[in-house]
Amino acid sequence: MVGLNKNEARNVKDHINELKRDPFSPRAQCDIIKEKGKRPPLYRMRIGRHRLEYFIEGDTIFISKIFPRSGDSDYR
Repeated sequence: MVGLNKNEARNVKDHINELKRDPFSPRAQCDIIKEKGKRPPLYRMRIGRHRLEYFIEGDTIFISKIFPRSGDSDYR
């Protein structure tokens, strides 16, 4: 995974493996939201400082992009 250090890459991989169990429902290890007005229906999962955007066709999950969170945190 380009642009991610080892820990970030491992964290993304762990979240993707968790996503396999249920790609639709948010839960403790998968903070998932459905993007409004997107076709095909896109979902976004929060993974620390990064976001993973994906869509689903049948039994297959397609990851469209992994990107850093935009903006600064309100927590300082």
